[in-house]
Amino acid sequence: MGSRKLSDFGKNFLVEPSGIQLTDDELRLLDKLQPVAIMFRKRNFLQETDYDTWLAAYEKLLGQCRKVLNHEKLMISLDHEGGRVVRPPLPITRFPYAAFWGVDVANVAQAMAQELKSLGVNVNFAPVADIHSNPENPVINERAFGTTAEYVSRAAVTFAEVLKKNGIAPCAKHFPGHGDTKIDSHYGTPVLEFTFNELKKRELIPFQALIDINVPLVMTAHITFPKIDPKNSATLSKEFLTYLLREEMNFKGVVIADALGMAATANLIKQKENIVKAINAGLDIFLVAGDNINLADATKMAELLQNAYESREVSESAIDKSHERIDKFINALPQYPVTKLDNNTLAEHKRLADKLFNNKPWSNFELSLPGFE
Repeated sequence: MGSRKLSDFGKNFLVEPSGIQLTDDELRLLDKLQPVAIMFRKRNFLQETDYDTWLAAYEKLLGQCRKVLNHEKLMISLDHEGGRVVRPPLPITRFPYAAFWGVDVANVAQAMAQELKSLGVNVNFAPVADIHSNPENPVINERAFGTTAEYVSRAAVTFAEVLKKNGIAPCAKHFPGHGDTKIDSHYGTPVLEFTFNELKKRELIPFQALIDINVPLVMTAHITFPKIDPKNSATLSKEFLTYLLREEMNFKGVVIADALGMAATANLIKQKENIVKAINAGLDIFLVAGDNINLADATKMAELLQNAYESREVSESAIDKSHERIDKFINALPQYPVTKLDNNTLAEHKRLADKLFNNKPWSNFELSLPGFE
């Protein structure tokens, strides 16, 4: 079992800058950790300014990241679903949530892909594959395409395929399904009393449909299912990530945790035993993002992972397999320059968005999406 540098474990981390430019500490930590994945949020864009100004500042930030990271290819990602889940300022289009898209799922995906590419982004943390099955759900709700497994499957597959066709890697989330929860995992730990058989009858159907079209990324949910694994959330559970997702559902791609700054996991994931659990369960990338976690935490977590590797709490085989999956994914990602979109393109996208805002959420969409008989 050979020794590995800390930077070797940078492959297992996605990090985000804290502002509109990298601090000296962030430059030092990025140089040390060498992650292969960056995510941007609202705080990484200048607000209340014109397109040229914020785009130039953002391009400079992305350039800083590329310069300090010694990788030819990087995963550059955003949460970009529509509704409130949008990070860049105007004139990047404000589409409504997926519940409003109806027959225009493909048109929205194409417009989003064009705008994301203009920001140098190659990964969108979408589609949401959760089903709007619980009206009391405080976190999914209108982010879901629909109210049935069949419709969500069709819509999510359409969205993912159009993103892929247009050079953006999609991500199926939040595995194994967040649609029936009553607690927002940003603020607490949701618990669902489902068995595997119950999940297979509804929640897992859209994820299987996305896996069947080779979606390259699956994002885990910080949800506990006591009837399946009473000790661990799905993010830390071998029952879910290895036995269910990889072996039974035949997912061959990269498994990424939902943001680890959420209350459901922020403190747990900084502990060595849980980092070990996650890797041994089949997690590939720790998404170190959110208000309760930062780049310094990511570096400490990587040091704990390195220590666990050296003490053989994490096997060489587990790390090798994870890095093979990550390398395959990253090497296939196109790298895009930051470019300014023309006014006609943005106006066309805005007209589409304005039309969709007049829809009623989930209204008769099960009958109208192309592909339904």
